[in-house]
Amino acid sequence: MALARAARSGFFRSRGAIPSYSCGKDVFFDAGHTQKFLPSFENITSGGNLSQLSSVRKIDITSFGSRGIRATPQYQSPYAERVTEESDLENDSPSYPGLEATKPGEKPRVVVLGTGWAACRFLKGLDTKIYDVVCIAPRNHMVFTPLLASTCVGTLEFRSVTEPVGRIQSALATEPNSYFYLASCTSIDTNKHEVYCETVGNVGLPHEPYRFRVAYDKLVIASGAEPLTFGIKGVNEHAFFLREVNHAQEIRKKLLLNLMLSESPGISEEEKKRLLHCVVIGGGPTGVEFSGELSDFIMRDVRERYSTHVKDYIQVTLIEANEILSSFEVGLRQYATNHLTKSGVHFKRGVVKEVHAKKIVLSDGTDVPYGLLVWSTGVGPSEFVKSLNVSKSPGGRIGVDEWFRIPSVEDVFALGDCAGFLEQTGKQVLPALAQVAERQGKFLVELFNRIGKENGGKALSGKDIPMGEPFVYKHLGSMASVGRYKALVDLRQSKDARGISHAGFISWLVWRSAYLTRVVSWRNRFYVAVNWATTLVFGRDNSRIG
Repeated sequence: MALARAARSGFFRSRGAIPSYSCGKDVFFDAGHTQKFLPSFENITSGGNLSQLSSVRKIDITSFGSRGIRATPQYQSPYAERVTEESDLENDSPSYPGLEATKPGEKPRVVVLGTGWAACRFLKGLDTKIYDVVCIAPRNHMVFTPLLASTCVGTLEFRSVTEPVGRIQSALATEPNSYFYLASCTSIDTNKHEVYCETVGNVGLPHEPYRFRVAYDKLVIASGAEPLTFGIKGVNEHAFFLREVNHAQEIRKKLLLNLMLSESPGISEEEKKRLLHCVVIGGGPTGVEFSGELSDFIMRDVRERYSTHVKDYIQVTLIEANEILSSFEVGLRQYATNHLTKSGVHFKRGVVKEVHAKKIVLSDGTDVPYGLLVWSTGVGPSEFVKSLNVSKSPGGRIGVDEWFRIPSVEDVFALGDCAGFLEQTGKQVLPALAQVAERQGKFLVELFNRIGKENGGKALSGKDIPMGEPFVYKHLGSMASVGRYKALVDLRQSKDARGISHAGFISWLVWRSAYLTRVVSWRNRFYVAVNWATTLVFGRDNSRIG
């Protein structure tokens, strides 16, 4: 297997006599991809003297990506090849600590990568009387993403939209052979049924970065996706994304900081206008809902609590290349446009060419100054997914069949935003929506529980067990809030189908009721209800903390 070769040739060698590397020329992974990975060696003598490695500097692996997830490279430096070959002779067996393969008589172990919608729905339903479960992810909670935009302006508190994974699957906290590891998966050896991981952050562990391995009987990859930037220069450096709680926290701090700085004496009128200009890129549900929350915050709270110049200068601009909310019914799109325009949101059609620290440049040459820039143009495959040498679906996701199996790889499944149906299945790649991921997780966990009851949970033991009916997705509809007690509800099963669509206050009540019931726990439902009531009576809090 190419995955196994990547793991053995790269990761295994790195844990022998070579703990760290110095920065030199870039090394590329040559397994069907040209992805940059680890630097090559310098200052190694032609005789391959390993003693010189003691002075080699360590690399901060966490800087390789926002998620810290990569496959393991093959070294192409001749020095690196010679050194790794020698280390293989000295120590050919794995030396990283970790969980060994399960023994006969023990429960089979399911390893889940990720804590998103698909992963957490799978974890919630897994029968822990049949399986031990290990969850590996760079965050220890699930984010209720439909309400994340509300936390940026103080409508909801951050804890109201997060659910600890230990509450979703209690076995992770209570069962002796089930674990949660705060780490990122770096490679997979499908022959040995092992995943190799690296802990998040540098916190003084014996080795930094700290690496370990976990053997699995079944592996579920649900590592999610990353924001799409289309390779536009400056996006990663200057724009804020809105997919994680820490993103919402940074947006809130930046927004409130600009509001306060704009009142400083000596600030020019032009600079005040720039500081108070909030630009949102992308007219999908996330961009529209954030624009609605922000305009509501400005109309109700900012204009009451800040001086005159703030009222006059603060504005929100939403930039979209095509139509906003393109998946919604035409009448709903027009309603959203009219309502947001009345709320003070300015619409601009255009394509971003480049992003600078204080302005963006559109393809027609127009400069748009900004104080806060939020980027919401959809998601795409993560670097981890890109570097896996497996069949890919259209769009670059991990290719799966109708039961979310990865073809030609035993006991490995993928679902959620990181997976898509292969072309030969005859099915379209599903959109990256919470309801899609949740229903995929529900389908797969029911399949796992049935297989486990038929003694197919162990590695390589489920080949002869019938898989049952394939997954079929039926769209339940779409909803989006546009601020000021208004929302859109589109209950059509597809873009071209007929169905119920409605906009206004009643739709806003439906939107809030639906999401309140979908919040994972009763604790968080209580938090959300109390936050909504507090905001309604007292307004939003504008304290800047941190």
